[in-house]
Amino acid sequence: MKVWRSLVLVIVLFLIIPLEYARSEGERSSIDRLSCPQDLQQLTALLLRDLPNYSNRVIQRTQRKNRAEGVRNFIVTTSQAEFEPLDLPRIQYNPIEGRDPEQVFFTVLERQYKNKEVATIQTYHWLFLTQTDDAWQTVMMYSRFGNSKATKPPAPPRETTNGIIGQGVQLWLKDCRAGTVRR
Repeated sequence: MKVWRSLVLVIVLFLIIPLEYARSEGERSSIDRLSCPQDLQQLTALLLRDLPNYSNRVIQRTQRKNRAEGVRNFIVTTSQAEFEPLDLPRIQYNPIEGRDPEQVFFTVLERQYKNKEVATIQTYHWLFLTQTDDAWQTVMMYSRFGNSKATKPPAPPRETTNGIIGQGVQLWLKDCRAGTVRR
């Protein structure tokens, strides 16, 4: 009798538990992993999809003082990438493996909550990436910060490779190289 109950239990569990959960963790993660695309457009589509989450984690780690003062910043969304290089004089940078960088332009929408007021901030980012033998690397990034008031123009561009969005890009590229970016 115990054998029949065990057999019925196994059959019921097999019918109830989807096959996806029956796979080992290693099998599931290797199926879900995606190696870093070699194509810049595919890479940036995935990057910009995930960038708000990565940047919000950077904000949570680095903005303790703002939170203590009642200021909360959140990255809401990113635009699609623009790939047409701007016709500017050559910017000084340290080339990686002697390759010229690729230019990617995108915008980010941010919300800032302070004293029960909400401000919407649009930032403009000019990212320089280069492909090495191993993977894509950040060369540098410039950003131009807007504001919610139409009467004021955006601030002039400044180097932001180590800013919130720049750190988010670098963390995402690190995860992409490690094969942990999900489809």
